[in-house]
Amino acid sequence: MAQTTKTMQVGRIPSLTWNKLKVNYSLLEGDFSVTADVATAFEGLPEGISERALTGEEAEAFLSAHAPEEKQEAVIAGKEPIYHPQAFGTGLGKEVDDFVRASAKSVSLFEVAEGAKIDTPILWDMHFEDGARAVTSQIIHVGENASLTLVMTSDSEKMASGVSLISTRVVLERGAQLHLAKTQMLGRGFLSMDDLGAALKDGAALTLTQLELGAEKTYVGTQAELVGKASRLAVNMGYLVTRRENAWINVNAVQRGKKTDVKMHFDGVLDGTAQKNFCGTIDFRKGSKGSKGNEQENVLLLSDDIVNKTLPVILCEEEDVEGRHGASIGRLDEDMLFYMAARGIDEKTAEQMMVRARLRAVASAIPVRSLRDRIRDFIEEAFEA
Repeated sequence: MAQTTKTMQVGRIPSLTWNKLKVNYSLLEGDFSVTADVATAFEGLPEGISERALTGEEAEAFLSAHAPEEKQEAVIAGKEPIYHPQAFGTGLGKEVDDFVRASAKSVSLFEVAEGAKIDTPILWDMHFEDGARAVTSQIIHVGENASLTLVMTSDSEKMASGVSLISTRVVLERGAQLHLAKTQMLGRGFLSMDDLGAALKDGAALTLTQLELGAEKTYVGTQAELVGKASRLAVNMGYLVTRRENAWINVNAVQRGKKTDVKMHFDGVLDGTAQKNFCGTIDFRKGSKGSKGNEQENVLLLSDDIVNKTLPVILCEEEDVEGRHGASIGRLDEDMLFYMAARGIDEKTAEQMMVRARLRAVASAIPVRSLRDRIRDFIEEAFEA
């Protein structure tokens, strides 16, 4: 059912900071009434994979049965007693989640059978028409000891505008492995929201490769809960924010099981009068003994008029854990520019070479050559007038 909202809180971070920084959350204002469906296309589903539509009630029942247990916790380091007011937590939060439930006509349940080993990547393409305001919701359920690479793309025409909201929940059973690749190449007038929540059981592994390259305003949220012993999360994200564009990124890794492992790497490029807010949180919960978490963001600045906010966070309720975070932010190295100039390469060309190299390093993990070519072309066109 279509719905209109004037204000929606997006991407509330798990541990509040000094409010003057304006990074605790974002407020979206406007008309988000849903006016269109999303054109979705699969390039064939092999044996061992099924996809069907669920009603909202069926989806809620499924998620309730598979949701990580949310326990009442003590107030520490600015956290609230209830860490996430959702039955199945996501990175963009409750108000976005409520809007999706009220707006999506159905929820797609994509399931991989127990023990199925799918060697060929599955492509899930979503095309958004100019002027569309569309919501799509899916649950990805990978059975015990099954494995899959799923590549999800969202795109539109280059100069198109509209609203895109993609809500994805992932449930990985014991020993399941999923490589989820998400690529956003929407038009320059789009508002893009990508909301992800994941639950990982014993020995499960989620690899998330994500490229946010288009849209005028981008909101990305991920919350992965490593509830199982020896579960693993690897995030490799690249983003490009140019002209007067705005990006808000909130990624939370919640480590609950023993000997869990988290590695998160973010590569960003900002140009023009771009604005970007990033919060990456490693959250060691009670019971996560022997766990490790590592987070790094590298940001390349190509203009003097950029607003860049980076907030790496480690929260800890357990002993015998190992956490690390860091950020590298700056312009191109002067020695490198001098080296290139000596070989006839001007500063603008050198910058574009570094942008290509940085984002293609993320794209190289996507095992679909035709999509990597599209990504290359999109990056090239992003710097055209």
